[in-house]
Amino acid sequence: MASTSRAARSQNATLSQASQQPVHVVDAKVRAILNYILDHTAQKIPIKDKDLLAVAGDKSELWSRLPLVTNLLAERFGIMLTPLDATSKTLICTAEEPVASIHELTPAQRPQFTLLYIILMYIFLRGNRIEDSKLYAMLEMLNIFPDEEHGYFGANLRKQIEETFVRQQYLKRERSQLSAYDDPKTFFLWGPRAKAEFTFEQMVQFASKLLNQHPKAFEHHLSMAQEGLNAEQ
Repeated sequence: MASTSRAARSQNATLSQASQQPVHVVDAKVRAILNYILDHTAQKIPIKDKDLLAVAGDKSELWSRLPLVTNLLAERFGIMLTPLDATSKTLICTAEEPVASIHELTPAQRPQFTLLYIILMYIFLRGNRIEDSKLYAMLEMLNIFPDEEHGYFGANLRKQIEETFVRQQYLKRERSQLSAYDDPKTFFLWGPRAKAEFTFEQMVQFASKLLNQHPKAFEHHLSMAQEGLNAEQ
């Protein structure tokens, strides 16, 4: 999860899709693609290649310029442009350097970030997969009710969790049904953006402070989470 490895994966992924003669000069289409990505970065919504095609004109124009755009984003703005997965035509922008402190965020961003951190921590502690009802039960223990307005986190928390965090790829939702006789259940997992922007070690430090326990108490959780990540790669 180091930023250097993310940068290498990002560049290799975009280079593999580029034409044999990539563009090395910043022209009008490079600026248009770059501006489009920057305009959509704040919302953290994944960018589909068809949206970039509309800006670039056609596939050859896009893929010949995407390596240069990727480098410019990383060098000038500290933004990593990476495919959602190996076969995806969807890209996400992540920060090359993760947020080190909540004080780096604006006051409006802090409640959302804190809520996300709590949720990611709990998923991590529960083996990186948690049933939605159990997640909400944990939040209610903290006096965070998904269908009620909260003094710090605000209103529409269920929508924030189930729609916004999922759309931003911080969370992944899975439906599972053991048999035709069982009701389907919904589970939350870490999404691709969470894996790119956060580390399991950060979750250990956060859990240690929040639960007032030594970090070594979470060594088993860390080992299990790392094994799961290695199995995905």
